[in-house]
Amino acid sequence: MSNSALSSRNFLIYLAGSAVSMHGLWIYRVALGWFAWELSGSEFWVGIVAFTQFAPAVVFGPIFGVLADRFDRLRASIIINIGSATNMVCLGLLALLGQVDIYVLVALSLVQGALDGAHTPVRMTLLPNIVRKNQLQNAIALTSISFNVSRFVGPAIAGLIIVTFGVNAAFFINGISYFAYIIALFMIELRPSVARADIPSNVWQEMLEGIRYVVAHRTIRSLLVVVAVASVFGRGALEMMPAFADKVFASGSSGLAILTASIGVGAVSTGLVLMRSTAWLNSRVVQISVATVGLLVVAFGSIDSLWLAVPIVVALGVILSLCGVGSQILIQTLVEDEVRGRVSSFWGMIAFGGTALGSLVVGTAAAAFGLQQTVIVSGLLCAAVALMAPVSDIKK
Repeated sequence: MSNSALSSRNFLIYLAGSAVSMHGLWIYRVALGWFAWELSGSEFWVGIVAFTQFAPAVVFGPIFGVLADRFDRLRASIIINIGSATNMVCLGLLALLGQVDIYVLVALSLVQGALDGAHTPVRMTLLPNIVRKNQLQNAIALTSISFNVSRFVGPAIAGLIIVTFGVNAAFFINGISYFAYIIALFMIELRPSVARADIPSNVWQEMLEGIRYVVAHRTIRSLLVVVAVASVFGRGALEMMPAFADKVFASGSSGLAILTASIGVGAVSTGLVLMRSTAWLNSRVVQISVATVGLLVVAFGSIDSLWLAVPIVVALGVILSLCGVGSQILIQTLVEDEVRGRVSSFWGMIAFGGTALGSLVVGTAAAAFGLQQTVIVSGLLCAAVALMAPVSDIKK
């Protein structure tokens, strides 16, 4: 049987719906960051808005992971995406009517962050039920390529939409894009999950069971540690790109779209490599990639030219994708199906929650000590802590 996930009808339908939705997501993220800067002109509020996108994954992520292991993942995904579409239409309408200030934006961003946090473990656990086990690594790489293609196409579309029609149109388009994903979910059939021998009645007991599993599994534990370093000190600093685009590079929303798209260009390259082979991939490769991210963040914070920043950001896209997608491939290959939802939620909690924490700290420090200086320090910390982090490639 073919190892290519493209031979699966269900996966092709899922990939098509997901691709449309991912374009909407990146249109939304660029519009949200720019709108926060436009409303406030403050690095602090840009950091707060970035924090609200990812913080719910920290607070509620483990609970969402327990639910992903308990309930119908397909139905849960449909319900969550309907909620996301509704929230985006509300934000678009309020922006169109001029009823959004920075506080309203924070509130609705927090709602969307909660919905995204709930969907992360569900989405990550769907894929092993769509394709066969021998197709899983290929499927993860292909979805990464799709995600990162949208990462550079979406921002380019977002820049055009914002300039031509305003941010409200970007929010409406994201809301509509969720329905492509919802339709795809109605059209696919999932492979059965491994039945659990017993399901504890206590949610907290299940959560602790998942934590014990991660702590006991040396490779998964070490991967989560280095992902945390990359998220807090690397991705957190890059959430300041709206401020960099306007304050440092003087290029406005079009400059932000270029920078965001550049990350996507680099990340697609990594996805193509991972799609061909992952035999060389291990925890130490991920660790070195995180240390490299730190050095590139230092370089990004040290310059004041948009066009000098672009190649650095492309390189960041390559290395950040290696860390993010590479860690997902390794974890999803190693984890047992009965705890997959909980372990996936821990990855989401660390990856997105670390970004939320990092963006909040960097935004606050940048407002007090200066944007570029703060980003440089964050990059240095990323490289140093990554190199000191313990890693293991023992497969248990």
